[in-house]
Amino acid sequence: MKSEEDINGMTPNQLVAWFLISSYAYYVMSEPVMGDSTFDGLVKRLKEYWDEVDHPHKYLITESHLAAGTGYDIDHPTIVKFATATYIREHR
Repeated sequence: MKSEEDINGMTPNQLVAWFLISSYAYYVMSEPVMGDSTFDGLVKRLKEYWDEVDHPHKYLITESHLAAGTGYDIDHPTIVKFATATYIREHR
């Protein structure tokens, strides 16, 4: 499980990746990779650093996702699906 300390050490682009991974893990796989309060912290930091993000999947995350603190309706790319499955398998 990712911790608040992990989130606080992430770059803006890493925050995007973990927003997508966490959303996929929670909503599709039913395997959370971080607690709710940790995810809330990730969303807060992502909002703060949004203008610095140049991640290729930034376009998948809307202001509505950040305002609601959820990514339940994102069409996750294959790389996110694979990264999530790998992380879960390696951290059980």
